[in-house]
Amino acid sequence: MQASRAAQAAMSHAWLFDLLFAGTPHVTWAPAGALPAGFERADQFAVLRTGAGRSFMVSLAARPGASSALTSYNSLRSGRTRLARRLLGLGLRTGLAQPLLRDKIDIGIAPGASPAQLADELLGEHLQRLFGRGPVVMAFGGGSGPYRKPVLQVFAADGGPLGYIKVGWNDWTREAVGREAAALRACALRPLQFGVPEFLGHSTWRGLDLLITGPMPLGIRRLGSGSALPDVSVLREISELAPGSAGELATSQWWLGVRSRISEGVVDPAARSALELAAERIERAHGRVPLQFGAWHGDLVPWNLARRGSRLYAWDWETSTPNVPLGLDALHFYFQVAFIARGRSVAEAAAVAAGSAGSALGALGVPERAHRLVAVLHLLELAVRHEEARRSTGDVDDRFYPAVTHVLERELARPRALADPQSAERAA
Repeated sequence: MQASRAAQAAMSHAWLFDLLFAGTPHVTWAPAGALPAGFERADQFAVLRTGAGRSFMVSLAARPGASSALTSYNSLRSGRTRLARRLLGLGLRTGLAQPLLRDKIDIGIAPGASPAQLADELLGEHLQRLFGRGPVVMAFGGGSGPYRKPVLQVFAADGGPLGYIKVGWNDWTREAVGREAAALRACALRPLQFGVPEFLGHSTWRGLDLLITGPMPLGIRRLGSGSALPDVSVLREISELAPGSAGELATSQWWLGVRSRISEGVVDPAARSALELAAERIERAHGRVPLQFGAWHGDLVPWNLARRGSRLYAWDWETSTPNVPLGLDALHFYFQVAFIARGRSVAEAAAVAAGSAGSALGALGVPERAHRLVAVLHLLELAVRHEEARRSTGDVDDRFYPAVTHVLERELARPRALADPQSAERAA
């Protein structure tokens, strides 16, 4: 049945419906009007194409809720997207758009399914229990590539936002939602100058891990891709979410973890060989370099940041971890803006990051002679992260890999040392 569904629906969303609305005899999905005999429609989703082979699914269960799914937090989106969503949202609220939407998916429930069975197996029913409200309207997407995961937006039928749910469905995404839950708990324990989503819970449902967070404040406004790196005081505050440490690279908890992640988590032989070689060369030449370690956000980029008034808000903490070399967030910010937003190559983005992050690294106390080493360590971290996600999905980001291994090889082959242990130690 899965293969026939995939033939009738674009693969960009078939896997999502299989994940959320299949795997049980009492709940299934099919293109509109094609549910199995006897199944009763419990919900219907419109599939909206968002470009780059992606789709966004919106429940049509209640007009106000469906409209809010398109128009809430529109200030976080680009001008063209805001206009399109505002118009479609108005059409959904008035009911004029529903007949014009051609790509729809029906969610069906089996005849004779008991209320207890549906409460356990039907996602909408489960969300009502999670939020203590009913009925609810949901919208979701899942992305593509090795990092893909469902992210649900949940609204009350009257359109009020209830929260977000990230779904861990494989090894990497389960670990990701666990990391984000830990980071949000750490944020909740102390007053911070920046805001984060409210942590509401971390639970499981039918083999899936669910991270539940509250809605972001109304009136929040997106940062453009040309926005400046957040103030160093914010970067330092993030680093202090976990106890800091100092020591030589080769004996640090982070480095020992990287070596273990490569040997145990990288299954592609070519990638494992390249990353093991890079790690061995780094450790042999620079293992005695002293570094400072602390927590990092893990994906601090403009599209994960917004402002409400003068206060900065940050979300998507799923790659946040403690005990990384200080300064990785600054390097990541500049690298991803160049690589994702500007479409630069890995080599170009790495050069931009290394050239732009120096001021922030210095302000964080990273010795100048260690700047290039920390930039290479950032690339190594991203390469290992890619391979861990690839192990779970089988997907490869063709723009990133194998280019990243070539860049690492070139950087490590350069005659000038990344950092001289004695000089870096004196500077520290």
